[in-house]
Amino acid sequence: MNTKILITGGTGFVGRHLQEELARRGISFFAFGRRQFDLTRWEQAEAVFKQHQDADLILHLASFQAAGEFPGKHTAEQFYVNNLIHNHVLEAWRKFTPQARLVAVGASCAYPSAAQAMTEDKIFDGAIHGSVYAYGATKRLLYTGILAYNDQFKLNGSYVIPAAMFGENDDFDEATAHVPGALIARFVRAVKLNLLEVEIWGDGSQVRDFMDVKDFARGLLDLAPKMERDIVNLVSGRGTTVKELALTISEAAGFHGKIFFNASRYTGAKEKYLDAARLREKYKMEIPHDLAPGIRRTVAWYSQNYEAVKGQRKFPDT
Repeated sequence: MNTKILITGGTGFVGRHLQEELARRGISFFAFGRRQFDLTRWEQAEAVFKQHQDADLILHLASFQAAGEFPGKHTAEQFYVNNLIHNHVLEAWRKFTPQARLVAVGASCAYPSAAQAMTEDKIFDGAIHGSVYAYGATKRLLYTGILAYNDQFKLNGSYVIPAAMFGENDDFDEATAHVPGALIARFVRAVKLNLLEVEIWGDGSQVRDFMDVKDFARGLLDLAPKMERDIVNLVSGRGTTVKELALTISEAAGFHGKIFFNASRYTGAKEKYLDAARLREKYKMEIPHDLAPGIRRTVAWYSQNYEAVKGQRKFPDT
């Protein structure tokens, strides 16, 4: 890939892994986060896009988000902040880098909560789940914005949707982490503190989407140059039960106590994961389904850095 890439949200969890992969490939890029340029402020969005008018690929990762109870507690903030970010990015793209291909990273929560087959053509076909309705709506609006700018200004924007990712430097705070990060923290803590039992909500049979952030980074960089005004689920297309995930993490952490699956706790839909047919058939690409190597690597990193990161919160002031 001979290109210059501009990465919004490039200092966050996914952005850091993208930077590593780009450096490994020897590709020129400029990655920034809110401390460098605050995309909720038009003048700062304008400044960074002006400075990088030679970009021919924009990877838009920037957003204000977290998992767990966070989306339900910060509905208005997420709606306000994310729409500012996305609107400013789209307008700065049009105004200063219209030659650039834009690929935005979406979220599976933008899909209808009742969707059985989570295929790309279903993105607008129903209500978003109530627990993430505000954040999910901003991700739908981002895709709508890309369609609108493509149509009116003849730009080349696309949208990719990943599964819940895990990896080094993830969020491991159970209040805001996705399932893999939360479980990694739980099992490593149990080993460090010699706890005899780890509790997991649900009976473990619920099926979900998970992926190694390094697989996503590689996949995104391979896919982005091929996309022409498209929407693609960048996933393996195969679900993993929470029990399988938990056992994989438990083994990697060296936990030998009891795993208690609490079937009385709320667990959501029985089965929910993204379809990968378009990725396979149109782009001839596949994302690995085997999570074990990435889980082992992430557990090892968290264990080694436990004392330094165990109390870290994604948003200390919220």
